Amino acid sequence: MARLIYAMLTHGQEYTDRGQDCFEERYRRRVLHNLAQKAKAMGMQLVPSDNTA
Repeated sequence: MARLIYAMLTHGQEYTDRGQDCFEERYRRRVLHNLAQKAKAMGMQLVPSDNTA
């Protein structure tokens, strides 16, 4: 919240709500990145599957 107010005051930027979908996609990418890093540390590799259940 403080970052939003700071950007609005210092840069004249307006607040735009990106929505829940944007938040969930960023969260998904962050989780996948962390899993890939953990797998790499253990000498493994994540392999994407075609099954999107």
